[in-house]
Amino acid sequence: MSDTTADDRLKAEDINAYLAKHRNWGRWGHDDQLGALNLITAEKRRSSAAAVRTGRTVSLSRPLPTGPGPDNPHPARHFMQRFPRDPGGGVAVDFIGVNCHGLALTHVDALCHVWSESGMWNGRDPDEEISFDGAAFGGIEAWRDGIVTRGVLLDVPRYRGQPFVTFEEPVHGAELEAIPGGTGSPVNPLAIL
Repeated sequence: MSDTTADDRLKAEDINAYLAKHRNWGRWGHDDQLGALNLITAEKRRSSAAAVRTGRTVSLSRPLPTGPGPDNPHPARHFMQRFPRDPGGGVAVDFIGVNCHGLALTHVDALCHVWSESGMWNGRDPDEEISFDGAAFGGIEAWRDGIVTRGVLLDVPRYRGQPFVTFEEPVHGAELEAIPGGTGSPVNPLAIL
């Protein structure tokens, strides 16, 4: 069960002060669009690949959320068509329309996704960088080579003794700190990537 209480949760002004003090703006230059991904060097990727012990994969994906629900007010649109081809073969094609943000779809947010009164990543002005046609700076295409490094999967539901994490009870930093180092830690050794 979670030891996090309402008293442990930071206030908005505490979070904003922390973010302003510890942000990496300018660390890799004014035009950088990778952010902390700069820390994943070729050597880090090689070292991570060398640490593989079993080759087991752990998917973090979810099914395409085509059904509406309280957590999915704008479901994905998915249509398939079949086209026969002689002699007896055929092909199938898809159309997928997705509202990428929300709770029902897994995705990675680009650096242009959020900003504060100080601006978006590296102090850029979102009014200049983001238009209806897309982002001129900080878009997800900057990460087109993928994110490959070592990671540790923390089993929060197991730590809590629950089947899954709910929106009403999100994961907090104190839990993330307690899971890998706590007595009788429930980290699944098979989940260490």
